[in-house]
Amino acid sequence: MTRRSAHDVGETVSALRAEAERVGAAVAAVVDHAAAARKAGLSMPDTQVIIFGNPQAGTPLMQARPEIAIDLPMRLLVRDDGQPGSLVSWQDPAYLAQRYGLGEEQLAPLNAPAKIASALDGR
Repeated sequence: MTRRSAHDVGETVSALRAEAERVGAAVAAVVDHAAAARKAGLSMPDTQVIIFGNPQAGTPLMQARPEIAIDLPMRLLVRDDGQPGSLVSWQDPAYLAQRYGLGEEQLAPLNAPAKIASALDGR
């Protein structure tokens, strides 16, 4: 799933981090791939991944399907594609549900990235 943010990568990452924390998720890390590339003497467009989660939401999923831990905590990718603003991407919840055989009642936590990204509409 991908949507455009009207803001650059840094501003978008800041807004998404704040929204994740506002809804009760803990931001575990922000991985700056472009900064790592620069340290290696390489270049790439600004690309960051926000890693966030909520143990109250994720733990029951991992108890039901331990292998889902490979996809948790949740992630949002924010990248510069050379156009105004930036792109925000995340795993399709339907894909994850199918991959792990989750029932309808287990889908709510997987919708967190889309809900957090929807906060960009108000910016």
